[in-house]
Amino acid sequence: MRFRVRHIGFPLAALLVGLTSCTVVEPSFPQGIFPRDFPRVPPADAAAAQVPAGYRVEVVMRDLEYPTSVELDDRGNLYVAEAGFSYGDPVAPARVLRVTPAGELTILADQLRGPINDLLWHQGRLYISHFGSISALEQNGTLSDLVTDLPVNFNHQNNQMTAGPDGKIYFGLGTATNSGVVGLDNAYPFTDLLLWPDMHDVPGHDIRLTGASYLTPQPNNVLARQGRLVDLGSNLAYAVTSLFNRDPNSSMLVRTGPFQPFGHSGERLIPGQVKANGTVLQMNPDGSGLNVYAWGLRNPYGVGWGPDGRLYATDNGYDERGSRPIANAEDNIWVIRQNAWYGWPDYSSGIPVTDPRFRSARGPRPEFLMAEHPPVEKPLMTRPKHAAVTKFDFSRSAGFGFEGQMFLGEFGAGVPATAPDQPPVGQQVVRINPATGESAPFFAAKASALGPKGAEYVATPGPKHPVDVRFSPDGSAMYIADIGALTFRLAGAGPFPRPFPGTGVIWRVTREGAPAATPPANLSPLPPRAAR
Repeated sequence: MRFRVRHIGFPLAALLVGLTSCTVVEPSFPQGIFPRDFPRVPPADAAAAQVPAGYRVEVVMRDLEYPTSVELDDRGNLYVAEAGFSYGDPVAPARVLRVTPAGELTILADQLRGPINDLLWHQGRLYISHFGSISALEQNGTLSDLVTDLPVNFNHQNNQMTAGPDGKIYFGLGTATNSGVVGLDNAYPFTDLLLWPDMHDVPGHDIRLTGASYLTPQPNNVLARQGRLVDLGSNLAYAVTSLFNRDPNSSMLVRTGPFQPFGHSGERLIPGQVKANGTVLQMNPDGSGLNVYAWGLRNPYGVGWGPDGRLYATDNGYDERGSRPIANAEDNIWVIRQNAWYGWPDYSSGIPVTDPRFRSARGPRPEFLMAEHPPVEKPLMTRPKHAAVTKFDFSRSAGFGFEGQMFLGEFGAGVPATAPDQPPVGQQVVRINPATGESAPFFAAKASALGPKGAEYVATPGPKHPVDVRFSPDGSAMYIADIGALTFRLAGAGPFPRPFPGTGVIWRVTREGAPAATPPANLSPLPPRAAR
């Protein structure tokens, strides 16, 4: 069954986990992690960024609202996407900006469905990957929709695009759920399940199920109670606290099967579709010829061809949330092969999720959902769990250095939405040698520039959450889209996302002594949203 999405969203993870029994408990959130009062976000400062010796950092643009993509054309124009709908901000503008080499700013498009997750310049056109659609901006300023009605929701959407050596365009499409089963993490606080009650994952090929299903409370039977949590078995509902109502005519619990709408189970054969979740899709530049190139991914956010002629994808691992929480799932970097299967929803990094390492205290031991599995791929390498790998590019210039190596953005962990408390990870651009597996931090905030405990990446003038990495056409400059400050606030029932609009930055890294890059640094900030 297909479902049509008519709204927008951009969470990397919903803030609830699935619920399976009923005990009311009082919340106890560490105030250092979820402060009631937030420090001021200082202006971006290149001196607060750490890079290897011999490189320099500049702030190209600042005061942006949730920038997620940066791209350059063959004339030196810089394109920036302000995503729209960040965590906790459903009304942010989704638009595309153009900056000329001289620094002149133009708004090219502002009637887009957020989030905008990527921009691609290809064959004289600017392609836009935005909520449920791949579109192209024409020379006359009109927007042409090339692919529409992709099965997306507030969990994951269509992501990075890349042009292959065959001239075709490839892009990633994430899953509708965390691990294959629609649960209350799709309902609160993001309203996927409430807006689209028939939502579910769509496989890229025909699959046969084991018959596994999961009991979950009806969302309509869950009432928010200020200042309380419900501990249903071992699972904690972080975002909404609840008690069941006592309507004798309504069922308190429903059983849901994988790849089926909430409250539905019993299907054993699920037909595959072209517009499928957890895939890398391929299309012609005009949008025709859409097909499933690879499947079995969870959220292939970064997709790109390397100078070695291989197609790479970054993939966010499972979270400990929902009706089927999975623990200790690392993020992955894959080499994408046509028709290959990458393990979702039954494998993590090529390892069966039935392995004891993946058991979460928030739910039952994971069991297989698929009765039969194609040969499963192994990752090229893994990144720490919940590092939240994003987009990447490769150095193709001996002048910049590290020629042939990958530069990968890592957003950082969304604790406690993705998992219980863990040491900080991500919030950087990491350099990776695909040939050897060697990796090293390349771009991050200096330790001395971080904010106080619990607000390290809020009250810092340095980099916060890198989402995109892009080299200039000549390879001499690296541009980084940093979405800005984001944290969680303690409000009533639990931690809610708290973004900071106007803190997004486009950074630039070049070699010391290299010729000045364009556009000029420290462009005048955009007017605040209220003034637009």
